[in-house]
Amino acid sequence: MKNFTLICFWALPNLLLLAQPTFHRTYDLTNGAAENAFNMIVVEDGVYVNCGTWCSEEFDYCPILFKVNNQGDSVWHRQYNFSPGNFIVAKYIFDSNTQSFYSCGELRGGDDILPFIVKMDSWGDTLWLKTYYAPFWDSAQDIEQDADDNLVIGVQGGSFGEYANWTVIKTDEAGEMLWSTTIEDSTDYAYGGQLAILNDGSILLSFYTGLEWTSTGRAYYVAKLSSEGEVEWVHTYDQVTRSDDYPALIAPYPDGGFVTGWAFDTISQPGVYTDEGPLLRRYDSDGEILWEYRYVYRRGPKLTNMTVAENGDIIMCGGAGQVVIQGDASRAWMARVSGDGELIWKRYYQGLNVPSDTWPFNAVAETSDGGIIACSYIQDFSINPIPDPDVWLVKTDADGCITPGCQDSILYVSVEEIPGTGETALKEVFFKAYPNPARGPIQVEFLNAIRYEEPALRLFNLQGQQVLHQRLQRGAQSAELSTSGLPSGLYILQYSSAGRVLQQEKVVKVE
Repeated sequence: MKNFTLICFWALPNLLLLAQPTFHRTYDLTNGAAENAFNMIVVEDGVYVNCGTWCSEEFDYCPILFKVNNQGDSVWHRQYNFSPGNFIVAKYIFDSNTQSFYSCGELRGGDDILPFIVKMDSWGDTLWLKTYYAPFWDSAQDIEQDADDNLVIGVQGGSFGEYANWTVIKTDEAGEMLWSTTIEDSTDYAYGGQLAILNDGSILLSFYTGLEWTSTGRAYYVAKLSSEGEVEWVHTYDQVTRSDDYPALIAPYPDGGFVTGWAFDTISQPGVYTDEGPLLRRYDSDGEILWEYRYVYRRGPKLTNMTVAENGDIIMCGGAGQVVIQGDASRAWMARVSGDGELIWKRYYQGLNVPSDTWPFNAVAETSDGGIIACSYIQDFSINPIPDPDVWLVKTDADGCITPGCQDSILYVSVEEIPGTGETALKEVFFKAYPNPARGPIQVEFLNAIRYEEPALRLFNLQGQQVLHQRLQRGAQSAELSTSGLPSGLYILQYSSAGRVLQQEKVVKVE
C-alpha cells in the first residue's frame, strides 16, 4: 500500500483563513504487517510517532519510531527487533537540549518481564538500555523528564490474582537509579497510571483501582510525591460500581495545578450496560477540584487520551460506538474544552471503506503551528482479503477541521487512492435523509448541531427547478420536509449556508 496525502485549503466567503497545513494520511511502514500508532512527540519541524507491529510468526512485538514532517510526509522510521522476546515501548520523550530520545516500556524474554529505559540519538540509534529489577516490577508505562534532566518512570507490577501496585522510579540522565517509591493504597489492584511533573518538581501519578468483575467496582486516584520521592498525599476522587473503560489520564496545567481525564458511568444502575463518558477535572496543586466537565450522552464516546494546549485549553480524543447515533457506524473523535471547563467543539472522523471498523484515536497533541494531530490505525477490507491495518495520522487546524471552516460535519476518510490524483478520498457529511425512497415526509438528521450562518434545505427536480425551500435554525439537529403534492420521481436535496452548498444527496419520492 502506498502513502498518499490530502492537503485541504478551502476558502470560505468573507473569511480570512490562516494557511495552517492539514492532512489525513495512512502509512504502511512494514509492507504488509499490521501496524498501529500509540502516541506522539511534537517538535518544531514535525512529529515523531510511537508505532508498533508484529514481527514474527510467534507474534513477537516490534516497536517502530517514525517521523513525519509538518506536511505529513514520511521522513524516516526505525524498527526495533529484540527477538527472541518482546520489546514493548510505552512512550518516547525528546530532550531538545541533547537532541536525544528516552523511551520506557517492558522487555520480555522467557518468563521474565523487566521495566526498561532506553536512550537513543536523534536518528533513533540506541545509545544505552537499562533494565530495573525488584520483585514484581514488570512494565514501565510512562516516562517524564524534570527540570534537572532526571528521568521519572511509572512502573506497574504485581502477583497475578493477588495484587498489582504502582511504583515511581527516578533516575539521573544516565539511567542510574536515585530512588523508588511504591504507592500504598487500601485496594489490591492498581492499574492504568500516568505521570505529571509540576513546576516545583513534585510528581503526580494518576491510576485506577479495582477490577470490573469484582464487587469493589472501580475508583480513581491521584498520588503526589515530592521531588525526593516522599508521598505527600493520595486522594480518591471517584468510585463507580462498574466501568468498561480504563483511562486514568493526568497532565500539568500551565499556570499550576493539573488536569485529570477518566471515564464515568452516566447510568450507574445494576444490571444495565454502562454508559461511559469523558470526565475532565481541573485541580490546584493540592488536589482540590476547581471545575469539572462531564460529557453525558447515551453510550457516550470513550476517552483514550488528552493534552493541555499552550493556551490552557484541554484537547481530548477517543472513539464512539455504533449506537451514539442510532444505526450509525463507529467513529473516532476529538473535542476541545476551554480552561474554564466549557466545551468549545467536538468533531467526528470515520473511515469511508469500512466505517464500522473505525478505531479510536489513541493520542492527540498540539502541533508547533497551533494545530492538532491525532494518531491511530485504519484498515480497509475492500483492498486486502486479510485485514492490514496501517498507521493513520490526522492533522487538523486548531478547530479540529481538515477542511478549514468545518462546522457541523463528520469527516470520512479513505485509504484508497483517487485514480490519477495521488490523493486519498475525503468526504464531508453533515446530514442523513430517510426514509429513502419516501412516501411521506423526509426526515433530515444532522450529525451535529447546525452551526453555520443562514442554513437552509432545498429540494430540486431533475430539471433543476427548486420545488422546496426550508430555512433552518442554528443549533437544530433535525428537520422534516413535506413531500405533499410532489410527483413521484428523483430529487436532489441540498443543505446550504448563505447560498453555498455544503452537501447534496439524491432522494426518491414514491406514491
